[in-house]
Amino acid sequence: MLTDIHGEVKNLEKIIEKENYDTLLCAGDLSDANEFENYSETLEQVLEAFENGGEMSKAVPGNMDREEKCVRALIDHRMNIHKKISSLEAFDAVGFGGGQTPFDTYFEPSGKEIKDALETLFDRMKADRKIGVIHQPPANSELDKIEDEHVGSEQVRDLIESKEFDIVLTGHIHESAGVDEIAGTTVVNPGAVVEGKYGVLEIGAEINIQLKEING
Repeated sequence: MLTDIHGEVKNLEKIIEKENYDTLLCAGDLSDANEFENYSETLEQVLEAFENGGEMSKAVPGNMDREEKCVRALIDHRMNIHKKISSLEAFDAVGFGGGQTPFDTYFEPSGKEIKDALETLFDRMKADRKIGVIHQPPANSELDKIEDEHVGSEQVRDLIESKEFDIVLTGHIHESAGVDEIAGTTVVNPGAVVEGKYGVLEIGAEINIQLKEING
């Protein structure tokens, strides 16, 4: 489980090399349109690193991704779950990218857009295990705090409270890596890849999540 790569391909490659996995899920900020003049070139390097891992990868864009370019590239690589369900061997996954900030970044959908789309898509999911991949974290959780202020989405929280996801993978707030529970749903921000952080999820009779670091 990954999020917030921000074009840091070396960290991504170390994580992929270190872990054995069946599926890679990423909650956004693959490249970074602020940091890289050639946004698309860096995005392509990230997606090639996913492919070189040899296993299934699925992702959504983050707020620092250019929505149209990112989704097009994800579709081309058969990795897109933004506004889309992917049926995998152990679970169904559905996603929505982007996130609100005070800084007018590249992809900032409203909480209502996220909630409305994922409510509809959730009802079409058929697997016993259901995972949401949402860049914007839910409000008033352990995963949306910057210092002492909660900056997450009330609508994303409402979505999690009303729909029975098993797991929601989120990101966006680098300062709030961790695991929380909302209405019986496990919600996890594994930490930013750009800072060397990631998570490992095991799905069996029970769900087990480990938060890791490259040098940890």
